[in-house]
Amino acid sequence: MRNRVSRLLARGLPGERLPRIRDLMTEFKTSQRVVQRAIAPFVAAGRIEARPGAGLVIAAAPAARKAYQADCLILYRGSQSRLARTLLIELVARLQRKGYRVVLQGFEDETTVIGFLGDQGPFRCCLLQANFEIVSVGLLAKIKSVADALVIDGVSVTGIDADVIGTNWREALSVGYRKLGAQGHERIGFLTSSHDARQIAMARREFLLLSGWEGPAPHPRLHMVPRLPGAYRREELTTALPDPGTDAEATTALIVWGLVDGYLMDAALHERGLRPGVDVNLLLLGSVDVPSEHVSRFDVVGNSNAEKLDLFERVVTARIEGDARPPKTHYLPIHLRENGSIRLLEATSPV
Repeated sequence: MRNRVSRLLARGLPGERLPRIRDLMTEFKTSQRVVQRAIAPFVAAGRIEARPGAGLVIAAAPAARKAYQADCLILYRGSQSRLARTLLIELVARLQRKGYRVVLQGFEDETTVIGFLGDQGPFRCCLLQANFEIVSVGLLAKIKSVADALVIDGVSVTGIDADVIGTNWREALSVGYRKLGAQGHERIGFLTSSHDARQIAMARREFLLLSGWEGPAPHPRLHMVPRLPGAYRREELTTALPDPGTDAEATTALIVWGLVDGYLMDAALHERGLRPGVDVNLLLLGSVDVPSEHVSRFDVVGNSNAEKLDLFERVVTARIEGDARPPKTHYLPIHLRENGSIRLLEATSPV
């Protein structure tokens, strides 16, 4: 297939159309993924351009093309979240298998990364993983000055000239809250981060609205950990867990967001002498297909990590290949996985 494409490029002129991907699929009796992998080196080398409405066309002469340092620059802020790191590692592997050149650069503060960008580029696409931290206008402007397209992991930054991919955790919280309500629970608690990041703050506000709390006193069932999601410690979880007790106002179910290691929750529950689904009904917000999060014990509402990875691959690949469609916010679907940490309220009431 690559020989066929090479011959077409050698005979053709800049701007001429090449066979469509589905035409090559039919001709060589293969899949879209195989065709994309075959033409990826030509796209990366700037010999083929993907133009909306025109498909694949022969690119301009080399002298008129921009010399790209790499196809994709991935910038990631330091995080203790193993899941966030794993996603990047797998995404890099997928892009490299397609023949794309990738530069991976971590950073702790924006001053450092802005200085780094001053000596880099240009890139066809940049993926930014900020891990809930504030992203300044200055950093976004600097990235846009060296990259043709920007993709952001997480929906904290929206309404800008970038593709944004993430989960609406307010939606996940609402789905989980209704699930618990359908099980007969009315006194529902929420354990989350105390950080002021937009998504986290909005999730806390959503919980106040769902529970009908108007304040001004703190909500008695809002339990907070002073760390970002993914960085919770066992002793902090142990302290934050409510005491179910036996009084009429005791919490009957608890929603937990920000836990990426289910064994930490197991340890915290053991330390408090609590049995999930018996002494306390637990519902996690997280990834439904990451066993280390829910350890096949806790019910979980949230995204699919596999769907998230596939979506990142599709969006980043499209931008590398010159997709000129307007950027958009991509929300991941919400799923529910039941592992048995929630029971009907009647089943947990003292006999």
